[in-house]
Amino acid sequence: MLAVLHQLFAICLLRAGPQDLPADPRLPIWLAGAYALVGGVVLSSQLSFAEGAAQAGLDALLLAAFAWGVLRFRGFPERFIQTYAALLGVSLLLALVSWPLFAMAPLDPAATRLSAAQIGLLLALLWTLIAQGQVLRSALEVGAGLGLLLAFAYFIAASLIIAAVFPAGTPA
Repeated sequence: MLAVLHQLFAICLLRAGPQDLPADPRLPIWLAGAYALVGGVVLSSQLSFAEGAAQAGLDALLLAAFAWGVLRFRGFPERFIQTYAALLGVSLLLALVSWPLFAMAPLDPAATRLSAAQIGLLLALLWTLIAQGQVLRSALEVGAGLGLLLAFAYFIAASLIIAAVFPAGTPA
């Protein structure tokens, strides 16, 4: 498991790709569970643990459907396990990194300036999109720009779906 964690860090640092992860079908299951758990903890400063975990769990399911769909479309369905694990791993590790920032970020809609924590969260989100774009670039054998565009499109679509499913419980 330590080797997998090392590879996930390398993927986050753009030094490895999804093909460097083991093709073990249990890996995405473990990562999805960990992502839901971490989502509950990270979002607990804004929501209940259960609602945060449910939102992260829905995100993990949406990410699976997205990964399966784009891989199937490009003719690479056999790459699903490693690609999905890499996308989940990036989300999981960067959620852990952003946890203290999320707890410090004020949710004052009347605020006119971004706090340092909010800027840190934006940078963590940007890095998540870049790392996921690289995973998609590698898995789909497309250019870096298209990989980033797909990661951004997924982020927008998943955010809208999660906000529709949890209208009162979506962090601002």
